[in-house]
Amino acid sequence: MANREKRLLRAGVARAVITPPVGIRMLGYTVQEQCSRSVQDELTATSLVLTDEQTTLAIIACDILHIQNPHCDRIREHIACRVPIPAANLLLNFSHTHLGPMLPGWQPESDEQATIQRRYLEFLTETLAGVVSTACDRLQPARIGSARGAAPLGINRREKLPDGRVIIGENPNGPIDRSVDVIRVDDLAGKTLATLASAAAHTIVLGPKTTSLSPDFVGPARTIVEAATRAPFLFLQGAAGNINPASGIGAGGPEQFDDQARLGTMLGGEVLKTWAQVRTHNRKGPRRIVQSVATLSTWEYEPTPDQCIERLEVARRRLTLAMAPLPDHNTVAATVEKYQHERDDVFADSASTRGRRHVADRMLQWAQLVADTLARGENPPKKEIEVWAARINDIAIAAVSAEPLAELGLEVKRRSPVPHTLFLGYSNGCIGYIPPPSAFAEGGMEVVESTWNYHLPSQLTPQWGPAVVETSLELLQSLSGER
Repeated sequence: MANREKRLLRAGVARAVITPPVGIRMLGYTVQEQCSRSVQDELTATSLVLTDEQTTLAIIACDILHIQNPHCDRIREHIACRVPIPAANLLLNFSHTHLGPMLPGWQPESDEQATIQRRYLEFLTETLAGVVSTACDRLQPARIGSARGAAPLGINRREKLPDGRVIIGENPNGPIDRSVDVIRVDDLAGKTLATLASAAAHTIVLGPKTTSLSPDFVGPARTIVEAATRAPFLFLQGAAGNINPASGIGAGGPEQFDDQARLGTMLGGEVLKTWAQVRTHNRKGPRRIVQSVATLSTWEYEPTPDQCIERLEVARRRLTLAMAPLPDHNTVAATVEKYQHERDDVFADSASTRGRRHVADRMLQWAQLVADTLARGENPPKKEIEVWAARINDIAIAAVSAEPLAELGLEVKRRSPVPHTLFLGYSNGCIGYIPPPSAFAEGGMEVVESTWNYHLPSQLTPQWGPAVVETSLELLQSLSGER
């Protein structure tokens, strides 16, 4: 590492609007009955590129639910063809707004809707490549620092009813990470180039009755932070799998927009409070004792020495893990028949809503997926996830291509060898929820129903959570030179 000690940091930042055309279907609520009808606030993608001339990485924060694979892998490869950054060094993090666009392949669509989604994916791919390219063009000498705050943005949502069922409700005593982790990137004079902040809460303040494309509470938070710092703000979603906003899921009406502003203000205010504690360009000098009417101490600020980048490294690992075994052929066939009948009944009922039809469609699609998987002999089925990590001096980021529950992020942070570690979900793809082992005995949406939402042929197993935690820690240790 001796040759790294003389290297200085350079940073570049850029933003692009990624709002799709009104009329695209929104992804986030299966029961949602309408396609988008308007735009409440622009969806954006903001890229921060960091380099010490040996290693270059880019972090792209996107106002979108997620970009599923293979789309996300193809986008990263396309970006890597446009800029001198390896695809493995790109981190795409998704805010998980439930009022963002649906992408091709999520569900069968009409020809018109399929065309809208395909064209949007093409636009999104080129726009993300362009925003990273622009950030590369804007590279300049920079310094970096970080701090941790906390805010009551969310609540654990795995509520257990008296009969033992686990529902999406409120569990005030459940595990939760209230951290607001802030990274400040400044120029050499101390002017902020970009502010990054990670927090963990589902972006669902605006519920399924909302028909406007929106970044949810991230939008007002961004407005507040950028008004004060005069620099782009990148929101990075954390381990929010079992964390709902403190206000709950919006039920419609003006109250949900009030809650959107309130949560955005809480997040933005905490980001600013924490951002203001980070000094990059100067520090307190030696103390002097001054005699006035009283004896007092004082000091002057002195410039901070050039910040050497001793570590700027990236590591990633792809894991292929087994899911739970599939049922036998007879059980699978009976399940397909059951959901076929239910769908027929729903569509034959003239009073059924679009929402009921969407759910009936989804369940039949899932049952057929299970049957097709079993017919191919994939039992147990397997899926791939990516664990990604980066370190910049004493700041580290670990990220996984899934919706991790809070317990996983808390454990990685607690055991990380790097003093300030951020743990992110919804990054470089999203396979679905990854619960801790303890959740499997309880069941609930994150264990069972999410299989249907994410179109997975089977449930995950209790081994997935520990695999994510241990792999994250192994990557962080490798970036620390530790075994």
